[in-house]
Amino acid sequence: MLLRQLTIIDAGSPYDGQTVDIRIQDGEIQDVARSLEPRSGEEEQSFEEGACVAPGFFDVGAYLGDPGHEEREDYASLVRQAAAGGYTSVAVLPNSDPPRQAVPDVAYLLRRNGTGPTDLLPLAAMSQDLAGKDLTQMLELQEAGALAFTDGAKKRISGSLLKRSLEYAKAGDCLVMICPYDETLAPEGQIHEGAISARLGLPGIPVMSETIALKQAIELVDYTEGTLIVHLLSSAAGVEEVRKAKATGLNVRATVSALHLQFTVEELAGFDPNFKIIPPLREEADREALIAGLADGTIDAIVTNHVARHGEEKDLEFFYADFGALALQTTFRQCLECLSGALSLTEIVGKLGAGPRTLLNQAPLHLRPRQKAELVIFSTDGNREFTKRDLLGKTENNPLLGHNLPGKIHGVVNNGKFHPAE
Repeated sequence: MLLRQLTIIDAGSPYDGQTVDIRIQDGEIQDVARSLEPRSGEEEQSFEEGACVAPGFFDVGAYLGDPGHEEREDYASLVRQAAAGGYTSVAVLPNSDPPRQAVPDVAYLLRRNGTGPTDLLPLAAMSQDLAGKDLTQMLELQEAGALAFTDGAKKRISGSLLKRSLEYAKAGDCLVMICPYDETLAPEGQIHEGAISARLGLPGIPVMSETIALKQAIELVDYTEGTLIVHLLSSAAGVEEVRKAKATGLNVRATVSALHLQFTVEELAGFDPNFKIIPPLREEADREALIAGLADGTIDAIVTNHVARHGEEKDLEFFYADFGALALQTTFRQCLECLSGALSLTEIVGKLGAGPRTLLNQAPLHLRPRQKAELVIFSTDGNREFTKRDLLGKTENNPLLGHNLPGKIHGVVNNGKFHPAE
């Protein structure tokens, strides 16, 4: 396969910034040059002028309803959306039914990979049945292919459980991931606690529900000398806690969602349930601090926090609507909009690709010969409304519906094939 005249966006590539042809054979990049002669019978792919290519995006922490809640999201629907968003790999949460907590659960997911545009990779449960009590068999699960261990968002992690997890993980060179959130500090919390929650008469979710849990977790990292992924930072105070931890040499890594980089609690003033997410959207000062944390390296990766919820879970009175929003299809284009002037295109691509891979101890991919060909092809020009016709999943809970977004994903290359965005 020959990809024609694409501008490489990859800080780790010797061809970064150059417009080149790329030859792919047997799933690997074979040649990169300003111009390559096609071989007999070779498939050629050409794109609009100015199109770019980068290592495929890698998401951490998307929700997969399979098994148990395929009406929300199944393997095929998640892959469709991921590919349309430029993702060649997605590490999915263990919050299925039953939870992904045993070797057969990991194998069930992994055996479906290897042919399509996006590979779904397993994050395994930290505790049995996500109950926060007994640890899962982390070493066995890691050997089977689990990339990290987490109980997911909206799960209070006790100090005892996290301490044991970090100690066990250190002994086995495993990774532990938490979303710092103490729901006992936000009983029935609906949105960020502040002027908007007071005006709407909704129970608030205070910043301390993040920072108290985060401070405890960082103390435990210091004590155990372990490694911790802090997933989905939402506040300026949370960013500062991670910044201080890194400055003292602790092995703490962090992610943020594109929704938190683009929007604030002001979006909830109209009771739109599609903006009801965990952790909640917060103030403008928090949004700005998250962007600053990305720029200075405090935050390692941008993730989607993609959570499918169908109409019977969302089309309710706001208090009863479930938390969660679709985001796989829109995250890259959101980043082009909200990070313009703060991060370069190369930095944005790195936070969506190399950053998440490094976060999970996966080797970053780069555009050069003899590297695996996992690529995303995109344009940054133009502006188009995102509508229901663009949705490729089973649900409609995407808060970007009706918004104009810059750029376009043309498709991905993975498993030896070019897969056009649907």
